[in-house]
Amino acid sequence: MTTDEYVATIIEQIEVAKDNKEVESIIQIAVAKMEEKKKNGFIIQRCMDKLGIAIQDLQVLESSNSRWNCYRFALICIGKLSVKSIIKG
Repeated sequence: MTTDEYVATIIEQIEVAKDNKEVESIIQIAVAKMEEKKKNGFIIQRCMDKLGIAIQDLQVLESSNSRWNCYRFALICIGKLSVKSIIKG
């Protein structure tokens, strides 16, 4: 699966998330799966960066407040992951 395909899969999961806790879990599981497959930190960060960009593009098109809130929270989670990787590094 390519990074773009994985990003699309994650977005599909976020779209059906019921709340912020589920959104956070989706992102954490996505990162954990990449780590299990021995993807290096650069690849994981690149995937999260692409996910963030894709979500920002979706926010402009999305009219539902609940969907927008899920996307916004996903961006927050992605930002926290980036900070953690910088602190670890």
